Amino acid sequence: MANHVHFTIHVEGIEDEQFNNSVISEKRTRKDYDGNPYEVTELVEIEHQPFMSRVDKSFDEDGHLENSYDWYCEEVGAKWCCIDEMQDGYIAGYSAWRQPHELVINVIQYYANKYDTEVTASMTYEDEFRNFMGKQYYGCDKEGDEGWYAWEGDYNETDADALMEQFKELYPSINTEDEDFWYNEYEVDGEKIYPNEVIDELADKFWEDC
Repeated sequence: MANHVHFTIHVEGIEDEQFNNSVISEKRTRKDYDGNPYEVTELVEIEHQPFMSRVDKSFDEDGHLENSYDWYCEEVGAKWCCIDEMQDGYIAGYSAWRQPHELVINVIQYYANKYDTEVTASMTYEDEFRNFMGKQYYGCDKEGDEGWYAWEGDYNETDADALMEQFKELYPSINTEDEDFWYNEYEVDGEKIYPNEVIDELADKFWEDC
């Protein structure tokens, strides 16, 4: 089973209405645990969204994306990717093993060429086990009659090991090799320390400083 990589993307340079005009949702029928049908409004799959209209793809007679594994790896950046929210320049979801780098590139190029304006973006991403986490910036330039093309900019990354090293520097008296380290409560200079909470705070500080 693939690790989930949770991501958020912020697109800037266009109005919210311009962004939302190229996002498609539809009503679908689902069933609850008792088998009762109910209606829900969901975003259509990435390959059917207008912001991927500039990308080559083909569908079989049943409307399914052909060679979907390779297409997602090449054009989205992961073997599968789910977008939970996409509105007002904000995109949130999760993907398999890797952040959807190529998705951001395609989104920027689509909106920049649609509205003939400079569009930028930033993406934060985090592996569910913090094997890696980071923030990356993206921009675009115009190249004559060929239109706008996107490029990847600066990025910052860290991981669970680096966060643990920061923890050790803050609390050298705590034995991080304890079998129950993550679940223990420690007291240092009269302060109660909960390792999970401290590591989360260090992760939040990383995001703030990016």
